[in-house]
Amino acid sequence: MHAPAMRSVGIVTLASILLVPFTLAIPIVDQFLAPGGYRRGANMMAVPLGGRLTHVGSDIHVMSANGTVVHIATPKPLGSPTATAVSPEQTGWITYASWLNNLGVPIGSFGTNWIVPPVPASQHGQTIFLFNSIEPGTFDGIMQPVLQYGPSAAGGGAFWAVATWYLLQDQTFFTTPVKVNPGQNLRGALSLVGSSGTTFNYHAGFTNVAGTELDINGSPQLEWATLTLEAYGVTAASDYPLGSTAFTSVGLELENGARPAISWSTVNDAPDGLSTTINVGGSVNAVVTIKY
Repeated sequence: MHAPAMRSVGIVTLASILLVPFTLAIPIVDQFLAPGGYRRGANMMAVPLGGRLTHVGSDIHVMSANGTVVHIATPKPLGSPTATAVSPEQTGWITYASWLNNLGVPIGSFGTNWIVPPVPASQHGQTIFLFNSIEPGTFDGIMQPVLQYGPSAAGGGAFWAVATWYLLQDQTFFTTPVKVNPGQNLRGALSLVGSSGTTFNYHAGFTNVAGTELDINGSPQLEWATLTLEAYGVTAASDYPLGSTAFTSVGLELENGARPAISWSTVNDAPDGLSTTINVGGSVNAVVTIKY
C-alpha cells in the first residue's frame, strides 16, 4: 500500500472534513456516502488516530488515544436494515458471500487477504467498496476494514484507499483513509478481544497498513460474516476494475478456538454479470472470488 504520512483528523463532523468533490447519479441533501449507503453527515465521525469507541449504556463514547472522551453519540434506529439484500448494479451491496453464526459460541476472529485491483477504466465519481465484515444478528450495524475506490464521507477520490468503519443504527465512525496502490497485498482482520455478559470488545483493521486499526468496546455480539462488493454511481462495466478479486486465506475461528464447518451462502447480480464464487469453502484457508 502507498502510505502517505499518517495524521489524525481528530473527531469532527462532516461539515469540517475536507471532502473530495464528487458527482453521483442522485445528489442527496445532508446525506453522505458510507459503506451501507447514504447517511446523515451530522451522525458521522472520524476517530482520532489511536482512538477507540466505547459503548456506555445507550451511548457511544469516542475516545482519543490518551483516553479522553472527545464526543458522545446516541445511536437511534434506522427505518430499515441497510444491507440484507442485493441491489441493482448502480447502488448498494452488489454481490457477496456470507455466513450467519448460530452455533452459540461467538466469532473469535475473521480475516482474509486480497490484492488491490487495477483502477477502473472509467472514472466519473463512482464509488466501490470491497471488504470483509461482521454484523450483529439484528443487521443494524457493521464493523469492517474497507478498501475504497472513489469518494465517500471519509474522503477519497480516483484512487484506492483503506479505512476501518463501524456503523451502528444511525451512527457512523471511520478511521482516516490511507492511499494504497494497485497490486498491493492487504489483510483485513477482525477479532474478539474480550467479553462480559452480552457485551463484546472487538479490534479491526488492515494488519499491514498503519493507521487503520480501530477498537470497539462494549459492542453487541457480531454474528454475520461477509465478503462483499458494494458500489454507488456505477453505470457501465468499465466503472469496475477489470477481472476479479480473490479473497484468499479466509479464516474464521470461534472464541473457543474451534474452526466451524462453514457453508458460505452467496448473492449474485446475474443480470449485470457480477458474481461471487466459493472456490474453497470452510473456515480454514477458504477462497472466495468476486468477478466484475
